[in-house]
Amino acid sequence: MESTHNSRADRKKRSGWFKIVDLILRSCHIGISSILFGGLVWEIPFARLANWHNLVIATGSALIIFNIFKCRHWPYQGRGLMTGLHLGLIWFVHVRPDLLLPVLMTALAVGVTGSHMPAFLRHWSLVHRRVLD
Repeated sequence: MESTHNSRADRKKRSGWFKIVDLILRSCHIGISSILFGGLVWEIPFARLANWHNLVIATGSALIIFNIFKCRHWPYQGRGLMTGLHLGLIWFVHVRPDLLLPVLMTALAVGVTGSHMPAFLRHWSLVHRRVLD
């Protein structure tokens, strides 16, 4: 009984740090993405946006790595699948730059939806066919 209580307490303590790191990474990613998105909407030359582009990739990659570290099931849960769709749309912009704004707006909507969908969808596992976490 005592070991169950201790492991639950450890998870709660650990989750506080995970929430803080997630909040920082997510806030940085959203802020930097906003700058890049605005620059693309206003047709700023990409050469002037290249550093922002690289920072968006870095913060997005850090979020993915952090989420996989936090939960090994993440890639095939609803939240990981939505991230995959988000990344696929971003990749599609590089293939079809003529569709830049509609595809980026769709990618933004997918990212927001993936972050704010109900927990039973975010944590649902495609592999296990049930909610994990």
